[in-house]
Amino acid sequence: MDRNRVLAVIPARYSSTRFPGKPLAPIAGKPMVAHVVERAVDAGCFDEVIVATDDERIAKAAAAAGARPVMTGKCRSGTDRVAEAVRGLPAGAVLNVQGDEPALPPENLRLLARFLRDNPQAPMATLALPGTAQDLDNPNIVKVVCDLTGRALYFSRAPIPFPRNAVAGLVRRHIGLYGFQKHALLAFASWEETGIERAEGLEQLRALAHGMALHVLDAAADSVAVDVPGDIPRAEAALAALLTQRKRP
Repeated sequence: MDRNRVLAVIPARYSSTRFPGKPLAPIAGKPMVAHVVERAVDAGCFDEVIVATDDERIAKAAAAAGARPVMTGKCRSGTDRVAEAVRGLPAGAVLNVQGDEPALPPENLRLLARFLRDNPQAPMATLALPGTAQDLDNPNIVKVVCDLTGRALYFSRAPIPFPRNAVAGLVRRHIGLYGFQKHALLAFASWEETGIERAEGLEQLRALAHGMALHVLDAAADSVAVDVPGDIPRAEAALAALLTQRKRP
């Protein structure tokens, strides 16, 4: 049935202020988007892997890597692009897979896919890892605090929780991988940008502002994102380590 189908959708636009053409940037001899497709296929938990893009060159690279390319128009965000791509497709749940993480651990994908399949009442889920005291003051690292059931209370670039009193283990670093039930994804994409979302530059705050429950799971491993060309060597090293680990008996 459609509600049991889980799709991986990789939003991949050509234009980028800091790194134009990023999905096609060569990483260890392949376009970056091809590596992300391979990680989604490796996870073995999706009924289909899709690349949502506005560029024919990216679509061609996606198809060569084994994904189904879906052309989209101009979108406000990657999540809105994912929603446009799946609107007419049969699916119960959809993972928004970041297109700039060529060494994305497949187990992180399996965690989210399994959770959404087993918990159809949960509209949205994401991942986090333990953070450090140094992470608190770094605005490039997004922190999350949760309630006692594991649902997000707030995400911020600011120090949360504020360390007025030392309590070990409270700092959690958000991992930007999202899963939605399809109906929740379409609702999310229909909402206007909110004030807190605009202020923090974090689209997940749109869900919290509208009262959507956002479950935060413990990630299996960290990943390396490519934001600028200078990040490529670090991503290639992470990819080599991941592929070496897979070859071990």
